[in-house]
Amino acid sequence: MNREIERKYLVQNFPENLEINKIVDITQSYLYRDKNTTIRIRKIKANGNVEYIYGAKINYDSDYNNPDLANKYEIESNISQEYYEELLSKKISNTINKTRFVVPIQNNLKVEIDVYHDYLEDFLTAEVEFPSEDDANNFEKPTWIGKEIGYEEFSNGKLSFMTRDVLLSKIDSEVLENNKKVIAKLKKNNIEYNNNYEEDYSR
Repeated sequence: MNREIERKYLVQNFPENLEINKIVDITQSYLYRDKNTTIRIRKIKANGNVEYIYGAKINYDSDYNNPDLANKYEIESNISQEYYEELLSKKISNTINKTRFVVPIQNNLKVEIDVYHDYLEDFLTAEVEFPSEDDANNFEKPTWIGKEIGYEEFSNGKLSFMTRDVLLSKIDSEVLENNKKVIAKLKKNNIEYNNNYEEDYSR
């Protein structure tokens, strides 16, 4: 069981000099959700490999009570494709499809930039996971990371129950227009990343 401490932001821009060290395609659906617990399944594709994962998240009691902070216990295990597909028929939410770009930053931290697809098209977030609550609360974000949006409205669990219209009612049109510019840069990086992977793999 891992403890997960995270903060979630919008993305202001994507500087040319940022390094991307991993790109992952994620498909996830929820099987159960209440105030304290979520259970989900994921299909994760990276570098030509596919994994199927069953996971549960349970809220962690904290003295900080920061509403922007995700502070949970997480349990995950690999499952077979057959079991994944069986569980998929029991989902209670929309399926979220997103591409994740992992960017290393200061103090050995990483930013996970999620580009959402389908009914969440043009939505874009950045999450940072921390080793402790003190690190999370003292974090000074890079200037290219935008406004903190937290998890009260924009956790993946809540996004999975939204419609397109509900999402658009919660996000300013200026943010979505800016997201389109950032996503165009990330798509270019995605093509270059995959081309480099194919070249390395063929040697």
